[in-house]
Amino acid sequence: MTTLKGIYYGFGAFIGLVCGTLINLIFYWLEQSGTYTANQLVQDYGFMGRYLLEMINLLPFMGLGLGIFLVWLLFGEKLSRGG
Repeated sequence: MTTLKGIYYGFGAFIGLVCGTLINLIFYWLEQSGTYTANQLVQDYGFMGRYLLEMINLLPFMGLGLGIFLVWLLFGEKLSRGG
């Protein structure tokens, strides 16, 4: 049963990491194309803009954590009782 838990949680973490990375890449590509959305946050909102910019940079790790949390939320009871 422990192997099944690892597979479920690992899959959730992988999907969350991929989704967070893709969203982060969209912001990166916007910056590279000349649409300075993230840099304008710092200029327009100061400290709060810097905070939001760091949250954008942490999207892959937040996706990883949220993927694990959603697997626990959806399948936690099934995985804890053993089938």
